[in-house]
Amino acid sequence: MFFKLDPAKLPALDIVGLATSGLIVRAERETPADGIPAFITRPGWEELLTSHAADVENGSALVLPPLEKAVQRLLAHAAQSASEEQNFAPLVTLESDLFASAPSLLVMFVRDQSHPVACVLVGTEEHIATTLKGRAQTL
Repeated sequence: MFFKLDPAKLPALDIVGLATSGLIVRAERETPADGIPAFITRPGWEELLTSHAADVENGSALVLPPLEKAVQRLLAHAAQSASEEQNFAPLVTLESDLFASAPSLLVMFVRDQSHPVACVLVGTEEHIATTLKGRAQTL
């Protein structure tokens, strides 16, 4: 499923600042040629490492490949939903077992506030609220 995003129409977040400060982490090794950069919250990343990697220090090699696949499936579900409803929403709630701490998660389509780049941020409602708490955003 394919749909085109206009970054100018997406809510703005300081993606670069959030990534630089470590509050969000890339959810992929490389962005697919036809994809958009995907990020996961730091609390979500820590939860995945704790629950799926015995060696948390070196767990990224174990956790990242399945996380990439999970994010691709989540984006495909969001695209399918947008296509079926003929309406794109920048915030999608999906049922998922990705995180043991919550039965659903948020897929947020956003743009970087300084660069015209569309991105996606994935996390539980609590993870995203914790990550964005106290940060001025244009949502």
